[in-house]
Amino acid sequence: MTAYTAAPAAPATTPRLPRAALAAAAIWFVAAALAGASGVLAHTPFPIPQITILGLIVVLFFTTSAVPSVRAWIDAVPLRALVAFHAIRFVGIVFLILAARGQLAQVFGDRAGWGDIAAATLALVLVASGKPRTTGHRALYHAWNAFGALDLLVAVGTATSVTLRGLTPGMEPVLAFPLSTIPLFFIPVLLVGHVLVFRRLVAAGRIGDR
Repeated sequence: MTAYTAAPAAPATTPRLPRAALAAAAIWFVAAALAGASGVLAHTPFPIPQITILGLIVVLFFTTSAVPSVRAWIDAVPLRALVAFHAIRFVGIVFLILAARGQLAQVFGDRAGWGDIAAATLALVLVASGKPRTTGHRALYHAWNAFGALDLLVAVGTATSVTLRGLTPGMEPVLAFPLSTIPLFFIPVLLVGHVLVFRRLVAAGRIGDR
């Protein structure tokens, strides 16, 4: 009598970020850097920069939500990795330094600087606290996520106000390289990142409630 054994299950493959998406992100980042290095961003009149940022946010949100291969890759990224990425917001320290030197509007330095530092610090605290397996733990993640998104919106709103009021010093350092990558690349990425974290938390809550 011949014995049959079940074939071992094929290991699950981790989705990869499509090369086209990776190339698009690289081109986008380089373009943001060049816009600052060339002085184009600094000489672009209101409200074109704001409209550009909004357009980038919409395109990125659509890509991460409606393109199956990109969404599959994002959904495979650990939630804590998405949160840990916000440690980049320690760049708020640079805002505080520039404002203290009189090179950046003080109101922007204070709001964006301290807000970003708080968001980055709390992100690392959450990552260290582990996965949000309980309702209470998820609530902490939700609270941080809401605060982080609000901080970015306040920063953009304050920068717009400084520009419209013609304050001196103004937003010149943020419009030049390398900080030009913040409004034209990192703000859209971070804002959409908050949406992705919210989506993952909601999904985790549904699983936990079953």
